[in-house]
Amino acid sequence: MKRFICLMALALPMTLAGQTTDSADSAQVIGEVVVRGARVMAPSTVVKIPAPRREIPLTTNILPLEKIRLLGYTDPAQAMQTVPGVGAFKDYGGFHMFFLRGFYESVVLNDGMRDERHALWQSAPLTGMAAVDHIEILKGAASMSVGHSALGGVINIINKQPKARPAFDASYTIGSYGTHRITAGGTSAISSKANARADVEYSTSDGWRGNYTKIANAHAAVDIKLSPKHKLGFAAIISHDQFRGDYGQPHLKWDVYDSSTDELAYKRGTFPSSEPASRAYTDPNEFLTNKTVKFHAKYNYAIDERWRLSEHAFFAYDSLNYYSTDGLNYLTGAKATGAKHYYLDGTTKVPVLIDRVERDGFGFAYGTLTAQNQIELTGRLRWGNTSHAILAAHNFSYMDLRRSDRALYTGAGVGSIVTLKDPILDQGPIYMKYRRMQVFKDLVNGVSLQDFMTWQNLRLLAGVRMDFFRRDFGIYNTDDRKLLDRTTDQILTNAALTYRLGAVYNITPSFNVYGSVSSFFKPQRITLSPEVVYMAADGHEMSAEELKSFKPLTGRQWEAGLHLDLADQLSLHAAAYHITLNNMVRTNLGVAADGRKIGGPIGKSISKGVELEMNYAPSSAFDFNLGYSLTDARIAKYTSSNFTQNVSAGNRLKRVPRDKVSAWAFYNAAFSSETVLRLGFGAIHTGSFYSDETNIYKIDPSTIFNTVVSFSPMKALSLQLNVNNLFDTVYYSTTINSTQFIPAEGRNVQFTASLSI
Repeated sequence: MKRFICLMALALPMTLAGQTTDSADSAQVIGEVVVRGARVMAPSTVVKIPAPRREIPLTTNILPLEKIRLLGYTDPAQAMQTVPGVGAFKDYGGFHMFFLRGFYESVVLNDGMRDERHALWQSAPLTGMAAVDHIEILKGAASMSVGHSALGGVINIINKQPKARPAFDASYTIGSYGTHRITAGGTSAISSKANARADVEYSTSDGWRGNYTKIANAHAAVDIKLSPKHKLGFAAIISHDQFRGDYGQPHLKWDVYDSSTDELAYKRGTFPSSEPASRAYTDPNEFLTNKTVKFHAKYNYAIDERWRLSEHAFFAYDSLNYYSTDGLNYLTGAKATGAKHYYLDGTTKVPVLIDRVERDGFGFAYGTLTAQNQIELTGRLRWGNTSHAILAAHNFSYMDLRRSDRALYTGAGVGSIVTLKDPILDQGPIYMKYRRMQVFKDLVNGVSLQDFMTWQNLRLLAGVRMDFFRRDFGIYNTDDRKLLDRTTDQILTNAALTYRLGAVYNITPSFNVYGSVSSFFKPQRITLSPEVVYMAADGHEMSAEELKSFKPLTGRQWEAGLHLDLADQLSLHAAAYHITLNNMVRTNLGVAADGRKIGGPIGKSISKGVELEMNYAPSSAFDFNLGYSLTDARIAKYTSSNFTQNVSAGNRLKRVPRDKVSAWAFYNAAFSSETVLRLGFGAIHTGSFYSDETNIYKIDPSTIFNTVVSFSPMKALSLQLNVNNLFDTVYYSTTINSTQFIPAEGRNVQFTASLSI
């Protein structure tokens, strides 16, 4: 951290040194996003308010195409590195997971339409970003805007749109870990009334720690102007992606003692080996494949100069197959033959082998069919001295998800034991035969009304939404994929009213303050299952009738902040927030005598914090970006029982860093109108966090440094070198199963040649 502060202290004066104004300070238009230096100003299509970003009483962040390309982002989780208050990673190596303001209850959108897998499972694979134009992030409770499950916020991935002016771009990237990536895209008018665009991407990588990836996707879009008032748009995305998981380093669950001396040999939470962070224990038989087809159809009707009607239909199908090691467990008790170490279970010495682990297997597959429809009426009214921007909408969503799991595993590789040093990773084939299928059929109807009011220096936002949720849940016994008998029938229904209220006051044309309050809801995913037993606080097993008493997750966010914009030089946004999550239920509270997981109600959580985003461009030669967030996310109320004695109110929520700092300084040199050099140096600091809510296993803070050199010898050609983790810092990016720590990538380099005409 000291090295980070020193280097940033040196970088900031470098940017201040160029404070002479330059009339050549250029603006680049990328779709609807305007970039000046590193400064972004744009309306937010997530909240759909026809106003500049600085005039809405919410916190939004926008990652424009220029920044995505310059920092070498090829993955949505990677792209969140510079966004304050957002944690993102690929869980188990391939499932994209996003924590916003301390909560993983967030919604992911594709061109404004929901990916329901994230709402149901909190994570899902996402393809590469060759077709992405920009990414929008809305912070905090947002059910009024997008429906259920949006507590932490919303991530909206916006794809490139067709243009009439012909353009073509292509790139080739080569990098560390055998990385190769090819992208190409083009747009043009195909008639006097129609424009088209197409993008393709293919990439392969052996991956850090053998976490290989193979990404292939294609995107096509057509816009048709039927008449001055009527417009149609169609878009399709197909992808076929493959990943291999990463299940981390197995750290010790106990203090471990030397059997010969009874002295402490290794502390709980440490890795008892000198093997490098690049060493993985992944089975080569593991896999994660994800195939996706998405189709968008849009219709826009300009009723008159003030009113618009839009229709957006969306269909998607996702097919996922997965098998992983999942658990890495040290051999104990009778399995620990010849052990030279032990741990204490009370006063009993339990032998443990600390030089090898046994691998657990876990597999599942699911297919997800989604159909959504969104009808919106927008218009402008003026009553007296007040202008109104009205949005009335109806949202429909249907999801049919069928998940096969509880597999029977056979083959020589099942339960294989690998040594920490020089492990034999492939110990034979593994076969799966599924024995259960869970079927989720979710139907949601939502109606909403929003009014954005403008009156002199005051801006007011008021919105309300009513959602009607119905889930038909069933469990079937299966013979692999063949359905046998249905063992569970359950209907879950929820109706929820959510809202948003906010105000912005413009103190000067460049400075304003705002405040807002918004709410959230998420249906409980509490189902009768042979795998989970729900226990009440007094220790009795809850009946099916008692499970119906569980209320939906609900929450509320209070937020206050400010915006400061000084011409083209400085943009500053700061916010403070307080979020409450009620009616929490967990299914990992322990293990019952019959082997089932223990679940039950546990209370509520609170996340409070501050966020700061600053973009400073004193001239066309220098610009500086800073993002900072402090997140204090904790359990506020915990319903304790004899199963949950290690967790108490006040404990921090799992996998949420206490603080995050992202800073980039850029130097831009234009040798001619076409020859441009850009140098960038950045740092990312991530605070400490805990692997689970017992707060026993703490992951230390980390600071890494990145750099970029981009050179355009001519207008159409760009050559770029990105070096990430410049000093090869060893640290952990996240954890799974409490004690499996995932080492982050070491130093890695990528070189990209881009053509744009």
